[in-house]
Amino acid sequence: MTKGRRPKNALGEAVEIAERRGSVERIAAQRYNAFDFIINEPDRVVYVKVKRSQTLFTYEFEILHKYQRELASLHRVALTLVTAREFWVRAPNGDWQFFLVRHDSIREVRADGMVIPREVLPVRTVDLRDEPAGGGSPGDGE
Repeated sequence: MTKGRRPKNALGEAVEIAERRGSVERIAAQRYNAFDFIINEPDRVVYVKVKRSQTLFTYEFEILHKYQRELASLHRVALTLVTAREFWVRAPNGDWQFFLVRHDSIREVRADGMVIPREVLPVRTVDLRDEPAGGGSPGDGE
C-alpha cells in the first residue's frame, strides 16, 4: 500500500487556519516528518501534522485506528506545559477536524485549539449513599 502524495492543498489551507492562531513555521517537506508545521501561540507552541481523509470521524478512536503510524510519529514530540501536539484531518468536501494528542488520550478540538466539551447525556442516576436507614450495602455492620 502506498503512502500517497503529500497533501499540498490541505497544507496550504491548514497554514491559513494556523495563521489565525499565531505565527507559523513550516517544516521542510520530507516523507517521515513527525509534524508539518509549528504554530507559535502567545502561551504555547503547537506541533501540527496534517493528513487527508476520505471521511469525517465520529469518534476519536477511529482516528487512532486509521492513522496509527502518523500519530505514533507525532507522539515522539515532547509534550510539556508549553507544547501541544495536534493532528488535523481534511475531508474531500473541505471540512476539517482537529485533534489534540495527549500522552494518554486524543480529544477533538476546534480550529482555535479550544477543546470541544463532551455532551452530557440526560441520564438519571441513583445516589446509593443517600439510601434510607436499613438499606445499606453489605458490610456496613447494620
